Amino acid sequence: MATVHHGVLLRVDGCGVLINGLAGSGKSSLALALIGRGHALVADDAPELTRQGQTVRGHCPSALQDLLYTRSLGVVNIRLMYGDAAICDAVAIDCCITLTNAVSAAPNLDGSWSQRELLGIAVPALALLPNRIVSPAIEVEAAARALRSKARAADTLRARQSAAMQATACN
Repeated sequence: MATVHHGVLLRVDGCGVLINGLAGSGKSSLALALIGRGHALVADDAPELTRQGQTVRGHCPSALQDLLYTRSLGVVNIRLMYGDAAICDAVAIDCCITLTNAVSAAPNLDGSWSQRELLGIAVPALALLPNRIVSPAIEVEAAARALRSKARAADTLRARQSAAMQATACN
């Protein structure tokens, strides 16, 4: 099973990150910022997705290989600008990031993670409301790193709170 998906696919800290959002939401500009921070482009605009067992993998159609379009710069060749390390042929998709203007539900200890279905596979998803304090590129890197880590910070906080409440109850 295969499909073409609108968005930008990158490898960020070893994680496959599919960035989507409305036209003009900043997907390609965010990708360029991440590439500038040492991450790799898989495909801009129309990554091809295939299901392999319980994994969704993405790669770039040959016509778009190495190319990224931004409204300010036009079409740029990422391989020529940043070298071979800035390009990745294919990647398993570990999460979806949606650039949005809508404020999501109230924050919680798990953040705003949800699930998105790609080719029948549930993939962790995060809605990102770009802000002026933290660069969206830094937020995407943090999301990729959070996925890679086995123990999430919220689990640590819950365990500490539980231990503190038990200690207080025993005294």
